[in-house]
Amino acid sequence: MRPFLTVYGHVCLDQIMTLERFPEPNTSVDIVEKHRYFGGTGANIATAAAALGVPTALVSYVGPDLPEDFRQFMVSKGVDLSEMTAVDGYETSAVLIVTDAQESQIAYVYQGPMRDMGKFERKMYSARQSKYVHVSTGRPEYYLPVMEECRQLGKEVSFDPAQEINRMWDRETFPRALGLSSRLFCNRNELRIAMRYLDASSPEAVLGLVPEIITTRGGEGAIVLTGQGSWSVPAGRPEKVVDPTGAGDAFRAGFYAGRYYGHELLESVAYGNAAASFVLEARGALTNLPTWDMVEERAEGILSALPR
Repeated sequence: MRPFLTVYGHVCLDQIMTLERFPEPNTSVDIVEKHRYFGGTGANIATAAAALGVPTALVSYVGPDLPEDFRQFMVSKGVDLSEMTAVDGYETSAVLIVTDAQESQIAYVYQGPMRDMGKFERKMYSARQSKYVHVSTGRPEYYLPVMEECRQLGKEVSFDPAQEINRMWDRETFPRALGLSSRLFCNRNELRIAMRYLDASSPEAVLGLVPEIITTRGGEGAIVLTGQGSWSVPAGRPEKVVDPTGAGDAFRAGFYAGRYYGHELLESVAYGNAAASFVLEARGALTNLPTWDMVEERAEGILSALPR
């Protein structure tokens, strides 16, 4: 099936550990709890979107060690993995997140082949077929040519550098990417960094380069900013809050599902907030993925609060 959405980003193995306290150098402590989860921005967004019924392709680079159960999980949800490439000589990207009893946290990131993706042949087949192209974490030297071609082909390109905005992008590359995009996805902190790169005094000043800014704000929902105005979209209401990991990625998937099913901008953001609320209810970004019917039902209250 021809993809509606192509996602570029990481496929990652998340190792989540808890300790009573962090050890001093050259000492050791016991790990109280340890879990492995499937993750990575690319895998999270693509798998959640496919689970919502959106024809979705994923472009990423992994190691030959990618667990077969991870691959099969993405396939079972409907993700097209024809452009997910295993690169010899690397292990799959991994993140080790360690939390102590006071909820302080340290993360160790192994980039795997995504660190060197600028050296690899660019994968563009799925992007050329798609209406929407979502560019998430990864290297500017790879993504800028991808975005330039997508722009020339008239694709809707979303730029979503996430936590890598402050170490992969800079004052030269960030404005170039933004100028090739239809929208910027970010949280509050990432928006502040974007403004700093552009010497912008307000979020509205960023609109000189990109038509839409969608900013997620956790329990406060999301803010949508365009040249026509600014709107607040309320958050979804989870039954419980267990773990925020991956909620932002599920939001993006819900947004694209809204667009796929023919909804307007603010309505699609409402569906994004509803989708994110399900992920909050379990540990791991891909543990509690909703169906589209579930998202529609939970979004009813959010939709009723939108401006008319």
